[in-house]
Amino acid sequence: EQHGYCIIEGLMPASSVAALDVDLARAFDAAPMGHGDFYGFRTKRFGGLLRRSPWAGDLALQPHILGLAREILGKACDCIQLNVAQAIAIHPGEIEQFPHCDHDMWAGAKGAHEYLLNVIWPLTEFTVSNGATRVYPGTHKATVENLDQLGEPVGAVCNPGDALCFLGSTVHGAGPNESEEVRRAVVIGYSLGWL
Repeated sequence: EQHGYCIIEGLMPASSVAALDVDLARAFDAAPMGHGDFYGFRTKRFGGLLRRSPWAGDLALQPHILGLAREILGKACDCIQLNVAQAIAIHPGEIEQFPHCDHDMWAGAKGAHEYLLNVIWPLTEFTVSNGATRVYPGTHKATVENLDQLGEPVGAVCNPGDALCFLGSTVHGAGPNESEEVRRAVVIGYSLGWL
């Protein structure tokens, strides 16, 4: 609530995350590259994680994260819902993603309450050079009308087992992958139950 994001280190065993990565390997291989500046041209995405691996359910139902989602979102709804469960692989050569707020997918008035909480679970190490998500602290409390207002982002450097949590109102975007390794992660998001 202060910064618009946090990283919870070691929330899941790295072995569980590694097992999920193994279960998703074939889907990562089969997924096409994206098309467009927002989704990237060197980035793969696919959904349906809960049917692809039982380990995805362990992440989606992680008690600490569910408690956080209920605390953040429960002020504006009777129940929360799963909004997204998506895998993302950012390949070498991908450029920086356009900074954005995920709550902008809904047209309702902003500022009275949060619409969603997203959690990125790294499947591989997130480094500044391989495209770690860039978060703009404090933007959840600001009216941002142009990119010049954003200031410098924080590279969310973290490891498998860590949880990068951020509000739907927090400006963020994937960094460029300037390494020779693929950066893989899953995003599990929770939204207001009435959306």
